[in-house]
Amino acid sequence: MATNGHENEQCIGLQVHTFSEKLMDTEVFFQIIAFDHGFFLWIGTSPAALGDLSLAMKTKYSQEPSTSTLFGTSDSPTSALAQRLAKKTSKQVFVGGNMNYNQLMLPLIEKRIGEEMKAHPEIFMQ
Repeated sequence: MATNGHENEQCIGLQVHTFSEKLMDTEVFFQIIAFDHGFFLWIGTSPAALGDLSLAMKTKYSQEPSTSTLFGTSDSPTSALAQRLAKKTSKQVFVGGNMNYNQLMLPLIEKRIGEEMKAHPEIFMQ
């Protein structure tokens, strides 16, 4: 992963984008794997691990995207984050990682993702 930078890699049908940011004295790494109708967003610290995984996607039955915790704790912030990203992008969104989310860190993480969405909309809107 690139430190305080960006890295893009194109695979067959997939686009991989990584970036990182120091938030509250913690180096936080982000990796996005974009595919035709959605993306997977991994958020974490080193070493890489997958503690929680949530999925959200829009349906024709509600204005709010449906969410599901695929594994991990059901009260994980990844579910709400996936839901907000699915609403904003109209894509299937998987969010997972190994972050210790807290009330102070989560807004900083969301802000950083928002900045990346503005800087690289082609990744999120593929």
